[in-house]
Amino acid sequence: MNSEIKPGPLKLVVQATDLQLKRISDLFLVFANVCLGLMLVGTAATIILRLINKSLGWFDIAAFSTISTYWIWPWTMQFFVWMSFIGFYVVYRRGKDISVNFLVMKIGPSMMKITQIGVPLLIIVLMSVMLLQMPTILSSQVGVIDGVITPWGELERYTLSIPLGVSCFLILLNSVITILKIYVGIEDQNNSTFEDKG
Repeated sequence: MNSEIKPGPLKLVVQATDLQLKRISDLFLVFANVCLGLMLVGTAATIILRLINKSLGWFDIAAFSTISTYWIWPWTMQFFVWMSFIGFYVVYRRGKDISVNFLVMKIGPSMMKITQIGVPLLIIVLMSVMLLQMPTILSSQVGVIDGVITPWGELERYTLSIPLGVSCFLILLNSVITILKIYVGIEDQNNSTFEDKG
């Protein structure tokens, strides 16, 4: 059926959208790694400053250490949350999520075809539920995060969940594109039901 479908506007739109989703995934991977790097630097700085404070015992070093560890630790937690939520889309897009497909492969090709559509449909439903809950999640996160200091003041708590909402939207869109790729006859190498070739 797919082989009979000639290239048309829908196929071009699907290919273009899929390419942009890949580029966003690459960008998110960079952001997630930056968050990881800053988190590790912050943790190392906290440990080193505490060691300096204990070993030297200087008043000025102690004061510097106390001030630094106050805002480094909250920022480390902020980067950890951002890294996890930003990486959520990257893991899905690159098919690095955990998939148990040995039973499907045992049943045969027909079941594999069903899961290639069924899994994205299920993901669309789950991501839709998540996105519908986002206004409630954001509105419940009131106040500032103590210690997450910026030049404009402390960050609001809802900033923790914004990357989650963005990733959920991108995963939903990616799942729609996955189904459309099957319809227009494009083989999807990013679906988590495929075995990793690399």
